[in-house]
Order: sequence, then C-alpha cells, then structure tokens
Amino acid sequence: MKQVLGTVIGVPAAALVAGGLGLVGSTLWARYGGFLTQRNGEPIRWGSLWFGVGLFVVGAAAIWGDIVLLGPG
Repeated sequence: MKQVLGTVIGVPAAALVAGGLGLVGSTLWARYGGFLTQRNGEPIRWGSLWFGVGLFVVGAAAIWGDIVLLGPG
C-alpha cells in the first residue's frame, strides 16, 4: 500500500517539478536566450514565470511530503 500511495503522490509531483522548471526555463530563454541572434527579446511574462516557480515549489513540497510521510524507497 505504501508503494501505491508513493507512486500516486510521486509521479504527479515529479511532473510538477519538471513542468515548473520547463516553464521557468522557456520564459527566461524567450527573454535572454536569443541574445546572439536578436537585439531585444520580448519582455518577461511575470505571470508565466511565477506560475512555473509555483509549480516547482508545489511539486518539491509533494516529493518532500512523500518522503517524510511514507519513507524513502
């Protein structure tokens, strides 16, 4: 039962962490990543940036809770 519950919590938590990092990375890349090819990047979309940070924090907290409540492994 612990393994099933760990999977039910852990898999979506890992997806939240990956999605948050991807959203933050793509938001920052749109602004600063094209510095070799374009002079002015588009302005930072703060809503997207903070949404990505929020996804990452929620996913990391879920993984932490999973480890604390159910134990590692």
